[in-house]
Amino acid sequence: MPLRTKTQTAASTVTATEVAVLGLLVEGERSGYDLLRQAEKSVGFFWTPAKTQLYAVLRKLVANRFATARRVRQSDRPDKTLYRITAAGEERLRHGLEQVQSTVNKNPLELRIFFGEHRPLEAVVADLEAVRDQQRAHLEELEEIDRTFDHDEYLFPYLTLLRGKANAAADAAWAEQALALLARRR
Repeated sequence: MPLRTKTQTAASTVTATEVAVLGLLVEGERSGYDLLRQAEKSVGFFWTPAKTQLYAVLRKLVANRFATARRVRQSDRPDKTLYRITAAGEERLRHGLEQVQSTVNKNPLELRIFFGEHRPLEAVVADLEAVRDQQRAHLEELEEIDRTFDHDEYLFPYLTLLRGKANAAADAAWAEQALALLARRR
């Protein structure tokens, strides 16, 4: 079996960020700014790249020929770069969608709750109330999207919307239950 070089190994591993960027580029040519805005309204509910991370991934995709870049001169604004997925990028997306795995869950809130007996009770209650309120607001936002969403035309994004709604409802219910248990302890 031939040895793989470091470059070949890195090129075969697809990150979740690459998958998300390539998936967004499938819709057509976009600037980095356009991609960030598009992500906020779509995959941003479960994948949120930092601006610097997005631009680093775009440079990597271009360097590896998974995307192309072209400069567009603008008279009233700074020049911009538009990115387009290549055929190799579409293949990379298909491969990446099958390869990408969940990362280890590191949740500071749950760590604070788990060791809550070492914190002031008011601080734990405040954390739980914040979760409850944030998740209720998030659920309302997702419900609003659902009311205007074309479920038939965008079935696969709709499936993630359904999961987001279920997760928000479950997190709000968990916080309510935890608050009720703490109230009984007082």
